[in-house]
Amino acid sequence: MTTGFSPAYLLHSRAFRDDKLLLDLLLPEQGRLRVVARRPGKKQGGRSNWPAFALLAVQLTGRGELKTVRALEEQQPALQFQGDFLFSAMYINELLCRIWPQDVASDHLFAIYQQSLLDLAAAQPHPGLLQPVLRRFELLLLQELGVPVDLEFDVTQAPIEQSGLYQWQTEAGLVRTGFVDAEGAHHGVGWPGEALLAIARGQWHDDALWVAKQLCRFLIQPLLGNQPLASRALFNR
Repeated sequence: MTTGFSPAYLLHSRAFRDDKLLLDLLLPEQGRLRVVARRPGKKQGGRSNWPAFALLAVQLTGRGELKTVRALEEQQPALQFQGDFLFSAMYINELLCRIWPQDVASDHLFAIYQQSLLDLAAAQPHPGLLQPVLRRFELLLLQELGVPVDLEFDVTQAPIEQSGLYQWQTEAGLVRTGFVDAEGAHHGVGWPGEALLAIARGQWHDDALWVAKQLCRFLIQPLLGNQPLASRALFNR
């Protein structure tokens, strides 16, 4: 990569003052930055915007909070997604813009995002692999945000038991609330320990996927507030 440039991904773009755009970029270590850029010109094929899901190289200038893009280049062609995979990639971008604070540094967020896009692209011929990619991203994002998602120990630091039922206690962790007997009947309410342990081990069977989705939504919703995610509505069309 050219000296003075940093790798970046475009998360969101909107019009800003005549021929300029307001971009949300994700950069290594720097996290999510909001910057001002000129619209692409003839050298970029006459497009009206920079591509999402493409590795970019960006050079920024300015000392204020809102920096200006001095130069922006496309390093690799944009990953092409269709259907639910496109909606999922849009969901990842929107989620980052909504819950990752602007100008908050992160050592791992860029790599987590990049790998999630690559995983989505690899999973596209195999629709059954879509949900594990999304759940892994959500859990890793929560950890980067400092939300303690420990699925192997409860709030008392006792190991999660496969036969136990657990609920999440805000700002604490998992609390045992019941058990599953030998016949599979639930005595109490909560998520099965067996599914929680499977998530921790990356064993994505149906019960683990269901529990992971419920858990992630429970943890993410307070960070989103009352405004729903626009990308979620696309899955229901």
